[in-house]
Amino acid sequence: MKLREYIDMLNPEALIEYAARCSIAVNYLRLHVKYASKNPSVPLIKALASQSEGYVSLAEVLEHFGLTEEKSKRSAA
Repeated sequence: MKLREYIDMLNPEALIEYAARCSIAVNYLRLHVKYASKNPSVPLIKALASQSEGYVSLAEVLEHFGLTEEKSKRSAA
């Protein structure tokens, strides 16, 4: 599942819990993580995947932030 889809499916309480498990503020999750507007730290990338209860893989988090090699190749073309 894509990270943005996972965030969108969470109810307000679950969103708060996910942000807490990732050690970030809910507003940071809603704005900067959901829209990939800031470059995340490595620990945050790992937490977003591992704390998603199996819904989002590490590869999907990396893709969300445009950090995969495939995205880089497309950008260069």
